[in-house]
Amino acid sequence: MNDNSSCVERDVEFLNRIYQNAKMGGNAIKLVSEKVDEAGLLGDLRTQHEQYSSIASKATDELTKHQSLPKDKNPMSQVGLWSGVQMNTMVDKSPDHIAEMMIQGSMMGVIDMSRNLKRYSDVSQPVKDLGTSLIQIEENNIQRMKQYLC
Repeated sequence: MNDNSSCVERDVEFLNRIYQNAKMGGNAIKLVSEKVDEAGLLGDLRTQHEQYSSIASKATDELTKHQSLPKDKNPMSQVGLWSGVQMNTMVDKSPDHIAEMMIQGSMMGVIDMSRNLKRYSDVSQPVKDLGTSLIQIEENNIQRMKQYLC
């Protein structure tokens, strides 16, 4: 395998991680939104969902340029997400609790993507930039959710 082929492979790996992270965030918002009654929080969650969808779409476009398709996470991770949301909202569906859940999820996303940026420091700049954009979205989401904490 030559250096160029190795670089493309690393780009594809990292793009899949970006795609999976964005899809997980979007899926979490879909599940949580079903539990939300507060209009302001629901609007903020919809905005976040659009941002995650945009990042996933950009990752898919980049993967297509690399003649690859996005790989979804293991279906069990989706089951874990669903059951976690159900259990966490069974007793408490307050905006405070929902915001806390979303902040925790976004923090996990920041940590995961920050680690991936270090692990994949050799990827092309556009791919790095997409990973950095996802971190920025996560950090902005954390700030936005803080207003719902009591």
